[in-house]
Amino acid sequence: MRALIVIPAKPLARAKARLATFLDGEERQALALAMLRDVVSAATQVAPVWVVCSDEEAVAVARERGAEAVPDKTPEAGLNASLSATTADVTGAGYDGALVLASDLPCVRPEDVAALLGPAQAVIAPSAGGDGTNALWRSPADLFPTAFGEKSRSAHERLAAESGLAALIVRRPRLELDVDDPGDLTRAVELGTGPATAAIVRSVEARR
Repeated sequence: MRALIVIPAKPLARAKARLATFLDGEERQALALAMLRDVVSAATQVAPVWVVCSDEEAVAVARERGAEAVPDKTPEAGLNASLSATTADVTGAGYDGALVLASDLPCVRPEDVAALLGPAQAVIAPSAGGDGTNALWRSPADLFPTAFGEKSRSAHERLAAESGLAALIVRRPRLELDVDDPGDLTRAVELGTGPATAAIVRSVEARR
């Protein structure tokens, strides 16, 4: 099976806005790039990786970690539009399936990523609250459209069912923990982040 991992990277100008009371703009961008670096490092140990991005800094991170930087064709149209455009390229490239993996999972390890590739045609790794989607496997990649956003887990389950499938739910602590607020970052440090994120956290703490 030829599997691909797609990691969408939000434009840095909008990165981690909900951390604005805790980190300044430069720190938020540095954190977003560090988490991207750790996620790509884990993913490239499992399968080929495309990083969908519109910032040169993200392009550099992708390339230094052995991934392919793919231009975001619709950077202002939202995540689902970007993924829809990318999915057409995935299927055209001959991959049997694709895993969409969030870029803000700083604790994720290769074994967490590998657990999502291929156990079913549709696999969802939900967020810690249970309503979001931190990773989505589809085989084929255009099996159904993505529906990231509010209550995306139930939306993806519904779309899978409309395709005649029951999505497999995979819950792993390192996949569940995305970083949206200061509490999430504290929990990530306790669980154990990748080295790039850990370095940024130490740098921020040293300046306070």
